[in-house]
Amino acid sequence: MNKTKIKNIASGIEKSCDILRKNDQLLEVVLEDTTIKILLKKKTNKYVGYFKDMEFESDG
Repeated sequence: MNKTKIKNIASGIEKSCDILRKNDQLLEVVLEDTTIKILLKKKTNKYVGYFKDMEFESDG
């Protein structure tokens, strides 16, 4: 399975993720060793998404 990293914008913490689905508009990931799924949408050069009032970004 393909991997990527997501970063919490507020805290700067990065986590590894498994990519479930990726295209030009969406990136759907699951945090490693969890069942937390996050959907990120493409904005400019990065994918941006939200989970429990936290904002995350990824290069894909």
